[in-house]
Amino acid sequence: MVRSLRIGLGVLVTVLVGVAIAVALIGRERSLELALGPIDRTAIDFATLDRGQRRNDFLMCPDDLCAAASDENSPVFDAPVTEMRDRWMEMIDRQPRVELVAADGDALQYDFVQRSQLFRFPDTVTVRFVERSGGGSTLAVYSRAHYGISDFGVNRQRVVDWLAALPGGT
Repeated sequence: MVRSLRIGLGVLVTVLVGVAIAVALIGRERSLELALGPIDRTAIDFATLDRGQRRNDFLMCPDDLCAAASDENSPVFDAPVTEMRDRWMEMIDRQPRVELVAADGDALQYDFVQRSQLFRFPDTVTVRFVERSGGGSTLAVYSRAHYGISDFGVNRQRVVDWLAALPGGT
């Protein structure tokens, strides 16, 4: 039994040393992708979005844009669509561990990755700004984890917090 324990401990130490070397050589983010798989960078089309059986995402969408059932309806803003985009980008600049990874300026759709503080797990947030009649605007936001089964409400809370942090209010 003592011998089995030593062998098991030796294997564990070897794995941990291997992980530490991989992280040191290629970085935490790349090591995660090698161990858990690459991040799905497929562009989101809100009009055809199929969320499947996911339980680690959050979708906020106006009624007339998304094919998938949204968790909450999007707010409508009195500001023009380009102003809302600019306010969003200003708010994003203040968020920790967020990077812009894709942008379609013509469609006013942007993808961001925010990584968790400790383990650097990536979540992708796609936002699309939509013009409304009368000069107002709204948006669709799809926030999702790439790894795991549940997100413990992190994606919903992120969207709520980001909307509350918009310059000029919501």
